[in-house]
Amino acid sequence: MFCCGSKKKKSNAKPEEPSTNSDTHSLKKEEESQKAYVPPPAPVKQIGQEMLRQMQQIKDLREQGQFDKSVQYEQSYITQLINRENIQQQYALEFTWAVNYTNHLKGKAGIGQINNSKLVGPNQQLRIGLKQDVDYVALNEQAWVFVQQMYGGGPEVKIMPPPKPESQAQPNNTQYKPPRPSQSSINNTQSKPPIQQSTMRQTQTNSRFIQQNPMAQTISIMATPKSVDRQISQIVQPQPRNDSVQNSRKVHQEQKITYTSQGQLPIIGLANPRYYCYLNSALQVLLSIDSLTEGILAIQPKYGQKFLTAYQELLRSVKKTGSYSSIAAKSVWDACSGKFQFNQQQDSHEFLLFFLGKIQEELVGKYKNKQEFNSAEQAWSDYTSKNQDIIDLIFAGQSTSQSYCKSCNQVCEGYDPIWDLSLPINKSYTGIDLMDCLKSYYREEVINDTWKCDKCKKSNKSVKRRMFISQTPKYLIIQFKRFTTFPTSQKINDSISYPEKLDIQEFCSKGLQTQYKLKALITHMGQINGGHYKAYAERYDNWYLFDDENVSKINGKQLSDRSAYVLLYEKY
Repeated sequence: MFCCGSKKKKSNAKPEEPSTNSDTHSLKKEEESQKAYVPPPAPVKQIGQEMLRQMQQIKDLREQGQFDKSVQYEQSYITQLINRENIQQQYALEFTWAVNYTNHLKGKAGIGQINNSKLVGPNQQLRIGLKQDVDYVALNEQAWVFVQQMYGGGPEVKIMPPPKPESQAQPNNTQYKPPRPSQSSINNTQSKPPIQQSTMRQTQTNSRFIQQNPMAQTISIMATPKSVDRQISQIVQPQPRNDSVQNSRKVHQEQKITYTSQGQLPIIGLANPRYYCYLNSALQVLLSIDSLTEGILAIQPKYGQKFLTAYQELLRSVKKTGSYSSIAAKSVWDACSGKFQFNQQQDSHEFLLFFLGKIQEELVGKYKNKQEFNSAEQAWSDYTSKNQDIIDLIFAGQSTSQSYCKSCNQVCEGYDPIWDLSLPINKSYTGIDLMDCLKSYYREEVINDTWKCDKCKKSNKSVKRRMFISQTPKYLIIQFKRFTTFPTSQKINDSISYPEKLDIQEFCSKGLQTQYKLKALITHMGQINGGHYKAYAERYDNWYLFDDENVSKINGKQLSDRSAYVLLYEKY
């Protein structure tokens, strides 16, 4: 169960020309230029009670000496503000201050007052000629008010929408219709719809602060390609659109454009400085599930949800990474360090369930069931109503056990939610097969232990019991019990065969969808006290081998590795 052992930006400013005038003349010229425009003080905006409460909470934490906690609290709140919708007005924030603020949210540096004086043009609007993500970043009004009130300074600089090209000018009595997208924008996986006349969701077509496509929208806080290595993004569900955008979407559909799903990720490797192959292989399995990626990124994290935040940060890092390169899953390392020590060898299946369980617990809490149910359907309805989270939506199923009472001749049923099947390995001279393991696991057995009947309340010294699946999950995790600790610690290294397509109908109640196809797997080479984990996963209709930093395309070979430890099947 164990595993193995920035460049500076170039200035856009023109170099100073050598002066032919005297020093006195130069000094006078500089004084005159400084008097050319004096920005007025930033106006005092009305602050809501909720924002005042949040600001006071941050200040109180700092006064109590809890700086790290205050920074986490502030990061959570500013993310909420930035991701709020229907805030049309945008404001500019000086680029260097934005970078320092992002570092401040990581606990790396202090922060001074805002100084937007270089950004100000006439009428307190953004000066012409400045570039977004070079000279400034864009904030919505509420986010601007928050940082300005927290740290002072200014002045306020409004960003006006870009002028409409003359070729697109419409008569005043004609409804504005977006132009047909160009071929270059069609081929861009992060293509943006045209700017609507009645809204200002996007201040510049090349903005990295707000990016929008017809199906979803990604918003990033102070994201700069070279200076800031952390993004806080949120997938916002599409809002009802007007006829113009519906026409734009129809144009895309008519041209049969294939968009990259928000859940599809680049093919990347994960760094392994020492003992992280167990973690890397499990994460590669999760990264192959598009719906999980979409669901996780769609969640607005709350304070204290460190496992959710860690996985969101990893997903955003992957999205920014080029294919066939590698990154370190440091956010996940840090979040799990209390349970999985970096200098110890660990079990990949144990980590997989632990990590999913922690995210699920942060979202909905622990499931507490003290009720008795009359049917599997009733028990499942209770569980799903209390666990409407992305983890359960993807991985949760239900197991039913039936026990036969010899005293009253009645059958008692018990119902349990499940995330995986952990199958014993039955050795055989003809080879070990997944279906044989499933048949052995679900065969009727006699339990030689005292059992009390729920119906007649009498005890039985032995009881017949059978199990079956009463709700099938969307993704089925299967683990082979290769590692044993009794009577001695050892690993079962026998080869195990598994099909590309799996039908578990004979182990399920009637009327369920039971057909699955292989989506990913984890293999282990070595012994119980040391070895190495690798992952195989299907991405973009191709199969890849993920061996820490190394990634290779291996179509057709995913079924030939008989050292499988964990299988992931997808319902189809």
